[in-house]
Amino acid sequence: MNQITIRPARAGDCDKLHDALVQLSTDIGDDHAASANDLLRHGFTGTPAFFALLAETPGKGDVVGALMASPLFSTTNAGVGLYVSDLWVSASTRGAGLGQRLLAAAVRHAEANWTVRFIKLTVYRDNPRAHAFYERLGFAEYSDETVLTLKGPALENLRKKQ
Repeated sequence: MNQITIRPARAGDCDKLHDALVQLSTDIGDDHAASANDLLRHGFTGTPAFFALLAETPGKGDVVGALMASPLFSTTNAGVGLYVSDLWVSASTRGAGLGQRLLAAAVRHAEANWTVRFIKLTVYRDNPRAHAFYERLGFAEYSDETVLTLKGPALENLRKKQ
């Protein structure tokens, strides 16, 4: 497991990254609407909306893990947090610490630009293995926070406001 390397994804890795994220969506039964071109446009041109890391096997360079994260600034925490939107580890490498290594690598990667004060992520309620994994690392649910999302027609209505 220690021979698996973790590195920042580059524009030329969009197909590999996309394949890993499709597998994540398949594993958790989620919809997958983003394309490799979406990843390229939003993560590797202009002002990137996210950064991504790939975990690869030695030799062939097969992708066995991936992480996507975006910075967010918190006045409450007096610094930058990472919102981890996607974390995937292949079934063949689960249980060997790669998920924790990817999270640690994300913090180190982000700290080239920011002082990271926290990590935030969401987990589906029907994914007990993921809950257990994050709780073992010390992630905690905060009862005074509620995640709200605005999308679809409501987002379009807001976009039209002046």
